[in-house]
Amino acid sequence: MKPLELYKDGEKVVCAFTLYIDPGAEEPDEMRRLILDGLGRIAGRYDTGQGPVEVEVRVDISDKFRFGAVNVRIIDETPVIRKRYSPRINVSRAYYGARRRGLLKLGRFILRKPDVYINLSGRDMQDQRQRGVICSVIQHEFGHVLGFKDKYRMKSFRKKNEDVDDRDIMYRVGDAQKFMEYHIRRLKSCADKGRIPFRNV
Repeated sequence: MKPLELYKDGEKVVCAFTLYIDPGAEEPDEMRRLILDGLGRIAGRYDTGQGPVEVEVRVDISDKFRFGAVNVRIIDETPVIRKRYSPRINVSRAYYGARRRGLLKLGRFILRKPDVYINLSGRDMQDQRQRGVICSVIQHEFGHVLGFKDKYRMKSFRKKNEDVDDRDIMYRVGDAQKFMEYHIRRLKSCADKGRIPFRNV
């Protein structure tokens, strides 16, 4: 059992996740649907300069907190300003160690610290637009698990490069977020080799 696998199935790039979803704030079944809806946004056809790439998402659900899973915790806490020296919960947060095994992953497993936080931040899950925003945040955080890096500056939240399209930025942009073309090319390259990205870009 592995937290994440990338491989090719025919011409498709497959992102296969093993998830443990610790609901925390809400009902387990509803929270599972929410996470799966957010992950479903990763799947699709992406046009790149090297031709179209089809991405598929496959998910196995674990029944307990595991070393071999991406452990997700859903909370509902008032957002705070997150600073480098005080990594408190802002809206949501991904821990990059979810992508690999190692001492950091082992330490978090022993302390029962999740790999990904999803903060509902008091949103009404019955409101379809608010639910869509949370699904976009889930897509964003699992983009980090896949190796994608934010393209905004930590202090100002401005884009690092002005030529980056607003819809391409790896940050919360309502429910219209998408992944950048060069990330998808890199994802395909890793899947061709049957390995996960080692470094975030």
